[in-house]
Amino acid sequence: MKNLLNRATSSKRLHNLRFGLCLSLVAAATGFQSDPAQAQEIMPYEFTPLPAGTNLALGYYAYGHNTDYRLARGPTLRGSGLETHVGVARFVHYDEIAGFRAGYQIYQGFGGLQDARIGGQRLPNTFGAQNITLSAFLWPYINESSKTAIILVGFLNPPTGSYDPFAPLNLGDNRVRGTVQGGLQQGFGNHLSLDIAYDAQFYGDNDRAFPGTSLLRQGTTHRLQTWLNWRWNPSFNTSIGYTGIWGGEQRLNGVLNGARTEIQRIRFQTGYFFDPTLQVALELNHDLQATGGFKQDFGAVFRILKAF
Repeated sequence: MKNLLNRATSSKRLHNLRFGLCLSLVAAATGFQSDPAQAQEIMPYEFTPLPAGTNLALGYYAYGHNTDYRLARGPTLRGSGLETHVGVARFVHYDEIAGFRAGYQIYQGFGGLQDARIGGQRLPNTFGAQNITLSAFLWPYINESSKTAIILVGFLNPPTGSYDPFAPLNLGDNRVRGTVQGGLQQGFGNHLSLDIAYDAQFYGDNDRAFPGTSLLRQGTTHRLQTWLNWRWNPSFNTSIGYTGIWGGEQRLNGVLNGARTEIQRIRFQTGYFFDPTLQVALELNHDLQATGGFKQDFGAVFRILKAF
């Protein structure tokens, strides 16, 4: 009987050790990367080539209610969740270079991650700033008669955000990220239009990943986005969209940690111009599937735009 009790105790300790290790690896991978704090996540009419000299000031508030954490190549950790509150300030300037419409933009995200749980184990709340986003864009092809515009965009994220290697959740990630994006905006008549975007995001190494001296590496993330837009009148539009993300598998000290980026998301958006220079927009979204991270059951993005 004593041997049986010892074995049961040892088995329980081993289970707890494995679960604790799994929790640590998962937590190390859970750097917040929600949209629109990721600048590559587009909203409808994002690729409209505005006149040179135009400036846009935009403010975003994004909320996310996240549930079960599903490990890549592993189980779904029930009793998981995360509440995200993120604000983003964005500035866009349109210009012309060598006869091509072009420009640059800057994003800065900040906010908090609250009520985080993985497998029933609570994680501390965190607040701070995300890595700044520096971006430049150019339209190699614009055809106003066919309402066609093709755009190329580059993004750079230096490691400027808040980061603590001993914290399980961070808004910054202590690594350089770069993204290349191509997009198409196509109009059909006076009301209907289509936006399509593809991007690939590349990651530098995080040499101070949890628990302090670990090396975190991540594969390339790919994203496909579409919006089908209907402009009811010059002031009001509604849109339905889809985002698919895949790739981005992570390794901590060379070992797969169960985190990657695999999301299938449905999106709905409406926008209204109070005057030609002032617009408000609201997006609601839901993850149909998510692997290698939290599933966002409900997301909302509010945006205000001012042109000058």
